[in-house]
Amino acid sequence: MEKSEKYLTFKIENELYAIPITKVREIIRYTTITPVHDALSFLKGVINLRGKIIPIIDMRLKFNLKESTYNDRTVFIIVDIVNRESGYIYSVGIAVDSVNDVVDISESNLERTPEIGLKLRSGYLTGIAQVNNNMIMILNIDKILTKEDVIDVNEIIKEKESIEK
Repeated sequence: MEKSEKYLTFKIENELYAIPITKVREIIRYTTITPVHDALSFLKGVINLRGKIIPIIDMRLKFNLKESTYNDRTVFIIVDIVNRESGYIYSVGIAVDSVNDVVDISESNLERTPEIGLKLRSGYLTGIAQVNNNMIMILNIDKILTKEDVIDVNEIIKEKESIEK
């Protein structure tokens, strides 16, 4: 029996992306973001989700795409990211244009990321899958933030949590 995994698919601009469903904590509609000063350009700010401070990363800005105004179709996918050095798991929200579906992707449908033409994003990509005539970019969500980004995000969370206490 061929091994397959479930993935949540979503759109950023006109491209279809996916992350393993095991990384998804929850999906929420747009809610007001508290901006953070001196933050990374793609870090839009933080939200308070049931008492927990969650940083929001705008995936359009992370991928150097044109910024889009958030609206009622904007979705935040709350994901668990594992820090590669410490093994610590923390929650981050990624702002995407829309969520599509949960799909099964078998290993035979997953091709490794070609290095040609995808230099910028190849570090974030696990591979590319063909599902129902759609090309889906499979993201490695644990590599979305660099070590320096993680330090900045953790400092922002600690700062916001201390303000709210």
